[in-house]
Amino acid sequence: MKAAYLVSLAPSFEDDVWRAAATLGADVQGQCAQFRDDEDHSLTIFGDLGQEGAWEWQQGPFEFRGTAPAPDLSRAAALSVECRWEDLFASWVGRLAALLPAPSWVVDGDGVVWPATQVDPVALRL
Repeated sequence: MKAAYLVSLAPSFEDDVWRAAATLGADVQGQCAQFRDDEDHSLTIFGDLGQEGAWEWQQGPFEFRGTAPAPDLSRAAALSVECRWEDLFASWVGRLAALLPAPSWVVDGDGVVWPATQVDPVALRL
């Protein structure tokens, strides 16, 4: 499965994501949310990642894109977002991030960090 991390420095990040995901029509069950579009394409968010693989989203080198200031990812919490379709990923995560009370970013498979509301689906690597 193709995936990227959704990260934030907000203390209530996971709870905020579950609330926003439910608002957007996702099925939220515990530390997981799944959204299906009209073509039955799915996007799944997994939480409770802990610190085991934190180096993947906390340590660079990273390339920052977008207009927002680059975050200090060394303290970031993350959720894993799995999706096979970059366009679905970018549009849905962008709508989700717009509902969050604090800024969030996407760390893609190439180490590119995007403001979550500004992910380019053509350049994104899941």
